[in-house]
Amino acid sequence: MLERREEYVAERLRAAEPSLAGVMDAYAHALLQSFADSSSLFPELLRTRGTRSLDRGARTITELHRLLLEAAAPYTEQIRRSDPEAALDTAARAVLGACFHNSVRPDAATGEAATRRYADELGDMAIAYLSTPDRRRNAET
Repeated sequence: MLERREEYVAERLRAAEPSLAGVMDAYAHALLQSFADSSSLFPELLRTRGTRSLDRGARTITELHRLLLEAAAPYTEQIRRSDPEAALDTAARAVLGACFHNSVRPDAATGEAATRRYADELGDMAIAYLSTPDRRRNAET
């Protein structure tokens, strides 16, 4: 099941519009769908405890992160933060965290339209951050 989820995210990233915004949008949509899909690995990981489950979850998160970095690599010049790699890491963590948070909320975005809207917002949030210069860098100039 793990491999299918990773392949699903990889497929969505390969099909992304060729831009940083396209990649981040595809990432947000794929992750949110993975968390929403009742047959996915993510709900299982959320319910299961123990070292083995934590290891599997860590491997999944690491692989999803690698897929995003690989897909975004051609567009890093579009990132306006002083450390593009760190900024992309921050955005990836924020989107993943928001998807996790949505999956455990009692009022989670459910249904196709609500899920699509929420994923769009997550993608927009990530792009707004990545395309905004650092405040500290602006203050120094």
